[in-house]
Amino acid sequence: MALRPVRSTRRSELLLLLAVVLWSTTFAVMKESLSSISPALLVLIRFAIAVAVVYVLFRRRIEFTWLNLLKGVAIGIPEYLGFMLQVTGLTMTTASKNAFITGLCVVIAPVLSFLFLREKRSWKVALALILAVNGLWIISFGFTLRVGAMGMGDFLTLLSALAFGVQVFMIHLFSHRDSFYATTFFQLLAVAICSLAYAMATKQTLVVNPVSWPSLLYLAIFTTVITLLLQNRFQHDVTVAQASVIYSLEPVFATLLAVLFIGEQMGPAVLVGGVLLFVASAIS
Repeated sequence: MALRPVRSTRRSELLLLLAVVLWSTTFAVMKESLSSISPALLVLIRFAIAVAVVYVLFRRRIEFTWLNLLKGVAIGIPEYLGFMLQVTGLTMTTASKNAFITGLCVVIAPVLSFLFLREKRSWKVALALILAVNGLWIISFGFTLRVGAMGMGDFLTLLSALAFGVQVFMIHLFSHRDSFYATTFFQLLAVAICSLAYAMATKQTLVVNPVSWPSLLYLAIFTTVITLLLQNRFQHDVTVAQASVIYSLEPVFATLLAVLFIGEQMGPAVLVGGVLLFVASAIS
């Protein structure tokens, strides 16, 4: 990747951090929403609204080409798998644990970028990744090397982390500043179509409880449209490893919000792991 001015890189890092802060609100919101809507319908409606919003606001900037379609599909399919596994797992575990296990995707994308893009590593980024993984592990499983207590919800969330790691890598590979509106649109469209196909195949009800609409609108606009536009536009300005370390802060913010708004408890493992994640972000 070509070198960029430090100021431009810092701006991109800050805007990616903004996306992370917005993403962190999804866990508490989704946890509450799942009491009135199924996981499949939540993903379908969330991304259908997002597709409509992006098309209405940016249709003149969207180039409808086969290349952009393929790029969007390549990013959208692992994203769909990630969201379905994540939301389904969230019905069986806590919002904070779901967030932290999802954060383990920070390991996947840098490994893929090293294997396929030969992206260079600095000692600071390598140290930051080690600290981030250790922080996420401590918060997810405590001060132990055993994962025997992992439930089905945690396991599904771990699979979602693998899918999201692939998505981060695909964004770095296919999304560029000159076509990020089109990439985002087709990415959202791919997720919406996959969600619709799954809902129809499993004969899901498509009736939305009125109490779910405020949460769905918030998830679609603030934590999907805005965040994916920021990610697709600015992730390419940093390395995959740097982006992964920034994304590792998402569960820290998510846990704080879960403690504040839905009453989840924060123990010593969360505090220690959170400190490691903040240190990792600062040195990356």
